[in-house]
Amino acid sequence: MPSFYHINAQGMNRFKTVTNLIVTIVLLYTSNIFAQFADPILIESNTGLITNIITADLNNDNLEDIIIIKKFSTNSLISYYLNLGDLNFGPETTIATGNSQVTNIALGDFDHNNWVDIVSIGDASNAVTLHMNNALSFTSEIIDTFSFFESDIAVSDIDNDNDLDIIAIGGSTFKVYSNDGSADFTSQTVTGPIEDFFDITIGDINADGFTDVITGGSNISVYKNNNGNFSYDDELSSQIPNTFNLFVRLKDIDNDGDLDLFSEDNNSTGVRWMKNDGEGNFSNLQLIDPTALNIRSGALQDFDNDNDLDFIIIKDFNLYLYTNDGFGNFSAPTHVQDTETIISTIAAADFNNDGRADIVWSADLSIQENTFPLSHTDYVNPSDFINIYPNPTSKIVFVDSPQEGTLSIFNSKGQVVYNHIVLKQGINELNTELSPETYIFKIDLKPNISLTKKVIIK
Repeated sequence: MPSFYHINAQGMNRFKTVTNLIVTIVLLYTSNIFAQFADPILIESNTGLITNIITADLNNDNLEDIIIIKKFSTNSLISYYLNLGDLNFGPETTIATGNSQVTNIALGDFDHNNWVDIVSIGDASNAVTLHMNNALSFTSEIIDTFSFFESDIAVSDIDNDNDLDIIAIGGSTFKVYSNDGSADFTSQTVTGPIEDFFDITIGDINADGFTDVITGGSNISVYKNNNGNFSYDDELSSQIPNTFNLFVRLKDIDNDGDLDLFSEDNNSTGVRWMKNDGEGNFSNLQLIDPTALNIRSGALQDFDNDNDLDFIIIKDFNLYLYTNDGFGNFSAPTHVQDTETIISTIAAADFNNDGRADIVWSADLSIQENTFPLSHTDYVNPSDFINIYPNPTSKIVFVDSPQEGTLSIFNSKGQVVYNHIVLKQGINELNTELSPETYIFKIDLKPNISLTKKVIIK
């Protein structure tokens, strides 16, 4: 376990300044959702071929970049736009071309070199392909092929051996690829009912420390992870009404600490969620909006900075926001964007590091800054008020805090490594035993201020 040594006390005046600033902003602004997002900033026009958008920091500059998929393009199947700061992005850079009809990608550092790699799954070639990142130089290698139409892919440490494995679904096949730590994979086929797989979501649904899998398609199916081995769970699956669900997500909707099931209701008609009792049993189905039609994509984030998950979906090819009251009760939809082009996919990320979740969508490829007023739970830039150094580091980390608080550390898969370590005001020394990878340090201060920063352990 890490230990902290308090060296000196400083920074209280800085904290008072931050607190006064937040109070002032609360008095100046009201929560006007209708003006929450600024006008779109065009990144590139004529991007109607984009079928999916994912965000990640590809070049380790602490800015979220944009990665796109064009399933039916041959010139650029997978490409990216580097975030240059201040909501400016560089030109499109191609990673993969060809006719493999990439359906989806997932991200992770498979070889522990501190660069985000990509794994893709493509329908035409029926291939699972690695795209290894070495300082933005990508090399591609097919690791498996199997017959399918429509597919999805995810990344997680399924056996808790501190490296990232791959989960792939397609047609009626469910495969797991175990990583030996050097990006060499061995495959295993998971048995279950024969069905059409379309979507996948992963998370620990019963708090046993292992990542479980839920698939969407002609049925919603639950696959429990038993010490790294998946098996279909008929009892848990039977609790979930199946009406051909192409969009499934595991998220904590009601803020009770477990992962609930968010999905569309019936073949792109309606959105709903089901409550998790903490043991993986889903019940209390709540239909959020039965009138939502042609649901093509969605993003779940805390868009109004009140510490619960809201969501934006594409229905009828336009964007609509639903805000959460913290207990899983959602507002009526608010119209966010209506363009002359058809909006086909959306993602959300904090592109300008102001603590707000912005949105990116296509077509045309555009971003919208989230300008929601700051609140009492608002984000403060950690580079201004919290100092964590050295970064990267091999062992010792110093955390300079303006006041007492707590520190939680999450690994790259979002799993808690250390929880609620006590911080003293001033400089704290952390003698860490963390394995080499990228971690998220979350610092909670009073009153209700949360700061996050990425820390690389070499």
